[in-house]
Amino acid sequence: MDSTLFAAARADLVRARREARAIATWPTERRPGDLAEAYRLQSAVAAELGAVAGWKVAAVTDEQREAMGVATPIAAPMLDRWMHDARAAAATLSLADFIAPRLECEFAFELARDLPPRPAQPYTRAEVAAAIHALRIGVEIVDWRLPRGLGALSELADGFNNGAYIAAWSDIDLGAIAIVLRRSHDGRSDDVARGDGKAILDGDPFGTVVMLANASPDAVRGLAAGTIVTTGSCTGAPLVPGEGRYIAEFARLGNVEFVFRR
Repeated sequence: MDSTLFAAARADLVRARREARAIATWPTERRPGDLAEAYRLQSAVAAELGAVAGWKVAAVTDEQREAMGVATPIAAPMLDRWMHDARAAAATLSLADFIAPRLECEFAFELARDLPPRPAQPYTRAEVAAAIHALRIGVEIVDWRLPRGLGALSELADGFNNGAYIAAWSDIDLGAIAIVLRRSHDGRSDDVARGDGKAILDGDPFGTVVMLANASPDAVRGLAAGTIVTTGSCTGAPLVPGEGRYIAEFARLGNVEFVFRR
């Protein structure tokens, strides 16, 4: 797309994210035509909205890549403005800040040092492991701002539907961890979702971090120290059923708690 269309597309996505507003229709000429253009638009949107605090990775299996029409794993930035720390106390969010939020219970890994692009010498699993500071447990809030059915490239330009992320910490080795997401409201408690670590690469969530290190979305800087890489939902993506207190229990790794209010 030319510079005028690119600027219009960027403005659409920035406004939608800032205002938590769905884009009813998005003209074909404003949609990215290839992966490079999707990443360029993604980067331009992120530059207006704030610092990148982490990356969410997708297309980690052959089947997913075929369905999305991409040749490599892809990633989208999670921005610092929408990151919530739930280590000391439950994070508080407003339903008004989202359009149609869904919840995904995920593992994430924080980097202790940079992993710059190295296309001529792919990173080994051991090298990536040596760059990890800690395992995080978290819940991503997914929110669709674009009309459904536009394809992976358009969604990638829009941060791959990231709405927010709530993280806690764990320093225990990752294994086959059972996960339960529960909601408490009006004196009752209900399960929202269940799953386990086997949902990601047959129980190898860390493998997605290795993939992303070798298919970095930032061809200049790569993956930066201090950021996190999320590895995908272990529990599907159920809609947020409403206000209330939520707790995602990651077995022996600990819990992630947050509150949705009107």
